[in-house]
Amino acid sequence: MQALRTNITCHCGKVKLAIDSPSALNLVCYCKDCRGYYNTLNTLAKKMNLPAAAELDPFGGVGWTQVYPCEIKVKDGEDLLETCIIREGSMQHRVYSKCCYTPMFTIGKGMGSAMLNSALIPDEDQHNDIMYRIIGRQALKGDGRVEKPKMSFSVPFGWFFTMPGRVKKDRSTPSPIDVEKEVKILEGFKEG
Repeated sequence: MQALRTNITCHCGKVKLAIDSPSALNLVCYCKDCRGYYNTLNTLAKKMNLPAAAELDPFGGVGWTQVYPCEIKVKDGEDLLETCIIREGSMQHRVYSKCCYTPMFTIGKGMGSAMLNSALIPDEDQHNDIMYRIIGRQALKGDGRVEKPKMSFSVPFGWFFTMPGRVKKDRSTPSPIDVEKEVKILEGFKEG
């Protein structure tokens, strides 16, 4: 895990975030919720004649970079950020740009961590290898051109021992969004 100090923008450039993290962790999630969230945002973008802004890997994986909420600062376009959940009672507050439907980050309510959309981090600032590929049993088959990532036996154990040390509730404030505020369910969400 290395420091991540960069600026990220949504695909159209109207929303800008500054990230200042002394320790970022990269992972790819293959769960149906993350994939469904990205697919739903791409469907909404298509309805508005916008290009798809939510990038999945060949197996339907979503790249996330774990930082803390206090390490994300909104520089421009705060009024263009939309916070949603994907189902009633969800603790994951997912934030996207209303202007182009780019997924920006997710903050777990009361969890003390945030997940940035890794695809938005400029190449010159991508210093961390993917540490975990999680929920691999829900990965798609792919097109055969690239070998499907394998979920090693050590991943669940490594994740179990790494993440408790990475979740720090004292680093959850100040948060770029109000996780206590009532949020709506994402329109048209379907599991991926």
